[in-house]
Amino acid sequence: MKILSTIIKEEIKNFISENEEYFTQKLPDDVKRNSKKYVGKNVIWYGSPDQMIVINKDQVRGMWGNIYDPQKMKSLEDLIRNSEEHVELECSYGLGDVVNLTNVIEHQEANHTGNFEIDFDGFKRPYTTGDRDLDLYIGTQDVEDLDFTYLEDLRQELLDFFETHKFELGQNINTAESLQSKFNELNPDENEQSVFDEFLEREEDLRNAVLNNEGDLGDFMVQLRDGHHRVMAAINTGEENVCVNLAKQDVPLYKNYINKV
Repeated sequence: MKILSTIIKEEIKNFISENEEYFTQKLPDDVKRNSKKYVGKNVIWYGSPDQMIVINKDQVRGMWGNIYDPQKMKSLEDLIRNSEEHVELECSYGLGDVVNLTNVIEHQEANHTGNFEIDFDGFKRPYTTGDRDLDLYIGTQDVEDLDFTYLEDLRQELLDFFETHKFELGQNINTAESLQSKFNELNPDENEQSVFDEFLEREEDLRNAVLNNEGDLGDFMVQLRDGHHRVMAAINTGEENVCVNLAKQDVPLYKNYINKV
């Protein structure tokens, strides 16, 4: 409860800051005095000495339901583009996480059904394994829609088997040997075994993707909780890296992933 209360207080404070009508080229001296500084291409970020991190533009996403003010965004973008000197911005506030297989499954299933933009507002694109065919396998919720040979002739109990055991290799719940043993109990014929072999190949590809952190798997990400206009305007005007104040409880939690300023 204490952590939740701290987050809420921080968000209220940052909400007030975020809703200032206009940005200026320079921050007040009292804001900069006890802050750390990071110099980007056209922006200088100022943030908390204990929480300020630098991340690539592809590591940040907006908060679900956040509403952007087009005039406010354009005003800041124009300021950054037209200023002869760097524009000084106070760091936004965000929460960290690391992309896992469950995240990729949820994204690809939503992408496959056409609901991604609705279900995952704030994300620029779905998380991926980096392999289009594997993403398609992950996102196809109905096993009968997979492109396996002989699948259309499969018994219902075998379809149920694939539905039940999908993702178990990638999630380290089962082994290939164990799955084969369970499948043998269903007395498959030669064609049914061929379907299983294709299924197992996809599952092993998925397991390898997880083990090797392929695509987005294992990537550190930050969800903005305030300061959306600052971060997105900076990105829109050419900043490859941006800075945020990471939530205090996330700093030690993700110490092996973050680059503190």
